[in-house]
Amino acid sequence: MTDKLHILVTGASGFVGRVLVRMAQAKGHRVVALVRDSAQTPAGSDALIHELGSGAKLELPSGVNAVVHLAQSRVYRAFPGDAGEMYRVNVAGTQDVLVAAAEAGVSRLCVISSGTVYEPFSGELAEHEPLAPVGNLGATKLAAEVLARPYSALFPVSILRLFAPYGPGQTARLIPDLIKRVRSGEVVTLPSSGGGLRFAPTYVDDICDVILAALQDSWKGEFNVASPEALTIEDVARGIAAALGKEPRFERKEMSVPSLVPSLAKFGAQYDLSRFRSFAEGIAATVAGEH
Repeated sequence: MTDKLHILVTGASGFVGRVLVRMAQAKGHRVVALVRDSAQTPAGSDALIHELGSGAKLELPSGVNAVVHLAQSRVYRAFPGDAGEMYRVNVAGTQDVLVAAAEAGVSRLCVISSGTVYEPFSGELAEHEPLAPVGNLGATKLAAEVLARPYSALFPVSILRLFAPYGPGQTARLIPDLIKRVRSGEVVTLPSSGGGLRFAPTYVDDICDVILAALQDSWKGEFNVASPEALTIEDVARGIAAALGKEPRFERKEMSVPSLVPSLAKFGAQYDLSRFRSFAEGIAATVAGEH
């Protein structure tokens, strides 16, 4: 399906949101960015000024026929201190978007969720598994998913669970921290044996390509979204070092090592996984974009 859409993007000023807006515009879609301040509006998009979860009624601009709900609270590290803000944005804010989308009669909606719904990451990370997240971020993201499901009776709803997004301009996350450590010669901590945490770092442009595919083709249901290339912390640090022309430094300590690699069986049946770029390509672009 190649129809040009009129898309409302919440969280448009965030790390993924800005890339999504740019890529949607490049494909000829019209974008309305929901932001709290007009100064946050990405270039080339219209602005809808609104604070999700504030209690103020959200009304979508005339003509909007698709929604990508990316917005989430940026405070999530200090439970229970951040719990109120997490609920307001992640849960009440999602309800605001769903009600407004239904009232506007949109034709499709994509809710961006997170792999944190699988906490404590003890079993298979597959869409059919029962979920009982132990962290507040995962709990609020799962609550948003639950709220969204009934709306699939009105229009196609896709729920995309993102794993380890990274790319230029990202801050306060694992890969930016590893880049900083390798660049400055700081040590990277690994377990006493093995390469450490296994996860699937996924380049932000690839994630946005998936979001647009889900929207354009009216996907329905929940999907894990991640690169098929699973790496350890050691693999990632060595890849960063190669991109920087540095030599990584490691130290080893006793620690538990979970695996955050999701099942991609359902996703791979919907989307060609060979379209994802390699970590070497993604981290080279990331490092180049940091300058």
